[in-house]
Parts: sequence; structure tokens; C-alpha cells
Amino acid sequence: MGPRGARGGGRSGSHIGGRDAGDRNASQSHNNAESQPSSSVRGSNILEQVPSNPSKRKFIEVESENEFTDQISVIRDITCILKTMFDGPWTSWKKVDKEHRDAMWEHFKGLYVWPEETDFLARKVWEDCMKKRFPDTMRRAREESLKLAQAANVNASLEGKNNINKLEDSSVSKHTGGSISIRQHKKRMQATLKRPPTGVELYARLHTKQSTQEYITPKATKVQEAYESAMVAKFGDDTSCHPLLDNETWCDVSGGVKKGRIYGFGSVSDQRAFWKEHLVVYERVRNEIRGEMDAKAAEMEAKHQQIREEIDAKAATIDVKQQQIDAKYEAMEKMYAALQNMMGN
Repeated sequence: MGPRGARGGGRSGSHIGGRDAGDRNASQSHNNAESQPSSSVRGSNILEQVPSNPSKRKFIEVESENEFTDQISVIRDITCILKTMFDGPWTSWKKVDKEHRDAMWEHFKGLYVWPEETDFLARKVWEDCMKKRFPDTMRRAREESLKLAQAANVNASLEGKNNINKLEDSSVSKHTGGSISIRQHKKRMQATLKRPPTGVELYARLHTKQSTQEYITPKATKVQEAYESAMVAKFGDDTSCHPLLDNETWCDVSGGVKKGRIYGFGSVSDQRAFWKEHLVVYERVRNEIRGEMDAKAAEMEAKHQQIREEIDAKAATIDVKQQQIDAKYEAMEKMYAALQNMMGN
């Protein structure tokens, strides 16, 4: 089944999938906005064509059960498919009907290829990616609509705008990681550090300003300090003995799960796999250290056994020599006694 055409592929990013607004004022405001320079460009909305030769499809694999390899490129194409093939009154990915989902999936399959045995898992990961990108795509569309409304002097109600995304301590919930997933940031850090990053290192990368390395909000600093203190209290002063990330401690100091999300690391569904990966790494490192310690203990035991055997061998040699000395002494006594007898006679 082929894709339902690249509907709306050449339209402005303010229209998702090219649905006609049907309103003259909105159309006029769109034309006015086009005459003004754009402040930012987020990339092309033109749907990538499926290669005529299937062998030209890009090869990817499912990674960690919730991402593809080359995830950044895949997400870019998934977002483009969603925006250009958006053709219904859908408020969430769950509301998208099966026919349109299958059409988008078929187009994605025309761009990429993966091992056949992972086809079911690939569809699941693709669905998860679509589900995550849908709210962001809708948000950007709303922002563009607000810009058009303001350009046309439409009195759009913005009351309560400053209350969006407010937390209990009045700090705005945000990060500095951009559109790149936490897992991708972790992979980049691991390549740079030549080791898996700790939870604090990854959190700092996502919540500090690049220019000053300062945390972006007071709460970000507070959570980091509270976590490190709690880890010292739980595992001791030697940080080398700490796990890369202790999810129980993090939840305690960050406020727990709220609306399916954990402060600092995103949705719970994402972080279960993320924390599981950290736990696997921690267990592997711990097992490696334990293996090294066991090997050293065995080596020391072997050396001790060798020393004991050498001591026993030397003791046995001494016993033999002592026996030889005793035998010689006894022989000399006999000779001396014999001489005395001869002289007496």
C-alpha cells in the first residue's frame, strides 16, 4: 500500500498536512505573513520520495527496544511524514485512524529497511516515535497560528500564558537538550568520555547553559545537590562505588512521578528502559570489578600456596640435612669409641 500522496507537501509549516482553513481572514493573514521575513527555519516539510530501487533504502536497526539506530535522521523523516500526510481532525496520535497510520507506515517502510525478524518491534518503535512527535508538531502549528493571528491584528486571548509549564516552586520546566533524545545525548557523551556517563553528568548536560555551565533554574541546582547528598548518605563518600543512576533516590529528591513524567529525565515509559540500561551497565561494571577482585584473590592465594610449599620444601631439606648431621655424629661417636677400645688394649 503506497502513501496517500504527499498531501500539503509544499505548504507552509503553519498548516499541518495542508488542511484548508476555509476562512478568508486567516488566508489573508497567511499571505501577509509570507511577505515578512521568517525568524527561523526548522527544515523542509517536503515529503522525501520513496526510492524507485528498494535496494536504495537506508538500513536501520531497532536499538534498546525504543529507538532506531541513526535516530536523529529517522525522527526527522518521521516528523516530515506526520506533517505532510496529516489529513484529519486528529487531536492526538491515538485518534489517527488505521488507514492513515498504515499509509504513513508504508511510506516509512519505503524509506528504510531493517532485519525482517524485527518487523513487529520496528512498527512498535515507529508508533512510539509518532506518538511522541505528535504533540510537538501540534504545538508548533499553534505557535505559527498565533503569529499569523497577531500579524493580522486578531485579538487572540493569551491570558494565562505565563502560567504554562509552571512547577510548584514557580520555576519553568525546561531543559537545554534541544530536540535530541536523552538516549542520543547519552550515546554522544559515552563516545566523548570513553565510558558511560553518570546520571548527574547527563542531567548537567541537559540542564546547564553551555556558555556558563550554570544550571538553568534554581530547582535544577537544588535537585542535583540533594541527589548527590542522598547518594553519599546511601552509598558512602567513595563515588566510584555509586551506581551510575539510582532511580529510587532520584525520584525521592525530584518530587517523584507527575503526570507520567520524572523531573529531569522525561516520561516514565522512556526512562524505564533508560534506567534499566544504566542498571545493566552498573551490574556489568560491578561484576567486572568483582571478577577482577576474585582473580586477584585467587592469584594471592596461589602465591601464598607457593610460598607455603617452598617453606615446606626448605623445611624438609633442613630435616634431611639434620638427619645427615646426626648420622655423621653418631658414626664419629662409634669411631671414637672404637679408638678408645683399641688404645685400652
